[in-house]
Amino acid sequence: MTAVVIILVVVLAAGVVALLALNPVIARKSQEAVDQCRAELGGADQVRVLDSRAVGFASDPEEVGGLRGQGCLGASATELVFVTTAGHKMLRIQRSAITKVDTSGDPRSEAKATVIVTFTHPEHGQATASWRVPDPRPWLVELGYDWGPEGPPALSANESS
Repeated sequence: MTAVVIILVVVLAAGVVALLALNPVIARKSQEAVDQCRAELGGADQVRVLDSRAVGFASDPEEVGGLRGQGCLGASATELVFVTTAGHKMLRIQRSAITKVDTSGDPRSEAKATVIVTFTHPEHGQATASWRVPDPRPWLVELGYDWGPEGPPALSANESS
């Protein structure tokens, strides 16, 4: 029994040390994805909405290049760009190709939810891509979600940028 406890403590300590060692690497990779996303959108002054904690859920059909995993999602007046933290792979969608914007949750809630974009792909026709974001409201407002007769919710200056 004592040997099991000692082994468990050693494994836990090794895990904590590994996490502490990898934290700066992960932070650097995340910042690189943010920098690349901003650059792809034409620079920081062109970015309308950006979230470094977005999670990509691929695309349907898969051939349009939707990406899975943690990354940076950004939008300018003309494009939507997602850059993964690991590998810095990129998906670009022209805003003019977007035909519908939806969400998996209550669109008026600040709760984490998925933003789903339907767009026309030049080779594959109608396609969808989706991302989980901490607060979908700024994304839904920016991407033209149909809020109905009530209109979009009022966002503070902090939430809209």
